[in-house]
Amino acid sequence: MEENTPKRRRRTADERLAVLERKQAEIKDKLEAQLRSLEEQKKRLVSTPATKKAAQERQKRFERAVKAIVPDWDERQLIAAIVRAVEMDAEVLLAEGEVLLEQHGQAKRGRKARQG
Repeated sequence: MEENTPKRRRRTADERLAVLERKQAEIKDKLEAQLRSLEEQKKRLVSTPATKKAAQERQKRFERAVKAIVPDWDERQLIAAIVRAVEMDAEVLLAEGEVLLEQHGQAKRGRKARQG
């Protein structure tokens, strides 16, 4: 009795390479989909009302501090000062900025302005 079992065929290097490339493309597609999902989640978190309110408060503190430190400067002078500060150490600038925001970024005491 002769059985007709197919013989085992060895794949060529080109065939193995094609399989590896297909697997690599599938993995890349999955990772890109996961990254897109994470970016969308990040966008949703950033766009929450609480986050927007915190960002507005930081912006107001910054503006108050700038007006308190250099009230007569305009935007061009501020940009020139920023360009000069880029050459300095970032950690030192961060520490000094925190101190200055605490000193000059607080709202004035008293009654709040009416919203409307």
